[in-house]
Amino acid sequence: MPLLNDDLHRQLTDVFTRGLHDPVTLHFFTQKSSVLTVPAEECQTCREAHELLNEVTALSDKLKLETHDFIADAEEASRLGVERIPGLVMQGKNKGVLRYSGVPGGYEFGVIIEGLLDLSGGSTKLSPDTRLKLAALPAPVTIKVLVTPT
Repeated sequence: MPLLNDDLHRQLTDVFTRGLHDPVTLHFFTQKSSVLTVPAEECQTCREAHELLNEVTALSDKLKLETHDFIADAEEASRLGVERIPGLVMQGKNKGVLRYSGVPGGYEFGVIIEGLLDLSGGSTKLSPDTRLKLAALPAPVTIKVLVTPT
């Protein structure tokens, strides 16, 4: 059963048709499903996150989903800065990357969609003042945002 309803499919297809310019690759890190589970090592939301990303990337040929096993592809996970699963790294025309851990549901879903558009267009909607302040930083910065369901 799809996670996104028909109306949201139509809206996203329209947004992607108008807003996606260059390709974006989504690297999704998960764990292989197994008959046996170890509770401390089980990724309880990997399946739902993967399903959601499959639905989203199916809406545009400019979105490419690459699925990686977090354990088997540990070197790639490390290279891309993935520390936990489900983990998502999005790369496009912009020089930076966006990383996301967890299921991008609720308000976070919109953040992922905006991120895809920014990465595809090679720009962001940051104000000129914010761009100047960021350019003045002496070194690259990693920003981590913690979101909790309410």
